[in-house]
Amino acid sequence: MSDTASPSGAPDPGPLTTLHVHRAVRGDSQSLAWLVERLSPLLLAQASWRLGSTLRAHCEPADLVQEAWLVLLPRLSGLAPHDGRMTPVLLSFLTTTILNRVHNLLRRHARRLLHTPASDEGTSPSQVQDPRSGVIAAATRAEVACRVRSALELLEPADREIILMRGIEQQAPEEVAAQLSLSRGTLSKRYRRALAKLRERLPDSVFHELLEE
Repeated sequence: MSDTASPSGAPDPGPLTTLHVHRAVRGDSQSLAWLVERLSPLLLAQASWRLGSTLRAHCEPADLVQEAWLVLLPRLSGLAPHDGRMTPVLLSFLTTTILNRVHNLLRRHARRLLHTPASDEGTSPSQVQDPRSGVIAAATRAEVACRVRSALELLEPADREIILMRGIEQQAPEEVAAQLSLSRGTLSKRYRRALAKLRERLPDSVFHELLEE
């Protein structure tokens, strides 16, 4: 995601997401609300596909997204830029939190199949008392989330996985290429092609700020 810094160390005044990330880290609640609304549709798509149909019967994607934001809130001021960029750090934290929660659910589901009692690990979003949780919950129900998911569903399955891994989850291109058994060149070509389709279908969305390789 485009998030650069000027030679003086100040955030590049270009992409809106860049500016709001830096402001949110400094405690600006309005910028935080903007980021929640902007990024939650991507997180909902990730949570939905990573849960799969079986786990979605036990856990709503919106619950995972809300939990990820609530886990982030007390840690937000401590996030440090990587290579001068903050947005990928933020997105990586959120998507990793969701992936960890999905993995926990998978393990508990496997134990249930073996008839072994298992306690519910982690904290349910309903148990977290935070005045900002209402804003987060509302954002995860936004209509734009449905449009993002629909646009992603129109991609070929392999291209959708590339967008999830490379664009949304911010995995390194070398790791994605290895996991999908693709050359680095093929991965870059398919990633650019998939991004172009998403940008065409979703004008002015966050996909316009994801970096091409």
